[in-house]
Amino acid sequence: MTKTKNSKNHKEIYLPMQVRVLDVIDLTSDTKLYRLEKPKGFFYNPGQFLMASVWGAGEVPISVTSTSELHDDIELCVRKVGAVTSAIHELKPGDYIGIRGPLGNGFPPEEAYGKDILFVAGGIGIAPLRSLINFVMNQKKKFGKTALVYGSRNPAEVLFVPEIIKWKAEGMDAIVTVDVKNEECEYCTGIVTEHLTRQKISFKTGHSYICGPHVMIKSVMRDLSLMGMPPDNIITTMEAHMKCGVGKCGHCYADGKYICTNGPVFSYNEIKKYNFNNNP
Repeated sequence: MTKTKNSKNHKEIYLPMQVRVLDVIDLTSDTKLYRLEKPKGFFYNPGQFLMASVWGAGEVPISVTSTSELHDDIELCVRKVGAVTSAIHELKPGDYIGIRGPLGNGFPPEEAYGKDILFVAGGIGIAPLRSLINFVMNQKKKFGKTALVYGSRNPAEVLFVPEIIKWKAEGMDAIVTVDVKNEECEYCTGIVTEHLTRQKISFKTGHSYICGPHVMIKSVMRDLSLMGMPPDNIITTMEAHMKCGVGKCGHCYADGKYICTNGPVFSYNEIKKYNFNNNP
């Protein structure tokens, strides 16, 4: 898998830049979208991440959910799950947040030129893929068919609904499935793997980009491989395994590789090759 080049526009990756929070949007009861000031010349690739920090609380890796070419700001989707994300959830427009990065290799969309693409997301895993999806949809003529299977626990937790509607209007075949739905819900039910074969793409030559819970990633990668998709074309991101972001703490080290610097984006072949902790 060809690696995208790391951005070098912020020379000091060990010290956070302080950027202003421009807007905060409540997406669900525990998830917010943050729009941050974008420093001049700051560029990132789909799939890269930032280390986001709040003074006194610590820092946490968060994938950038916006698309550099299409946004004048930086967007982070943050679910409240711990001390640092709780501190981030206290921020309001006008406050400042620390960021280090962009870090990591990012997704390699150029490898999928002319090919069908299947995006598979679970829960907040749609956030890292959103950057790549908007990149692909903005250059639709360079790719084949586009499809999405997105799973969530319930209708209230489905993220970026207006954009999913927009993607479908632009030609994407999108399936949203939930574990439990109400009478008014038009979504499907069941786990994402039950809906993979409904997508009319070329599995033998297509590419897939996956993000979500570990169990989901493991099942989707295995099933796509069994359906004939080449393991090098099955791509995921392992952001949850990282801590420092620069290969110094050793938290994500395995078999000579660091998830934060050599990844966090890896192919199914690479994940099977390297002994990553709890890898798919």
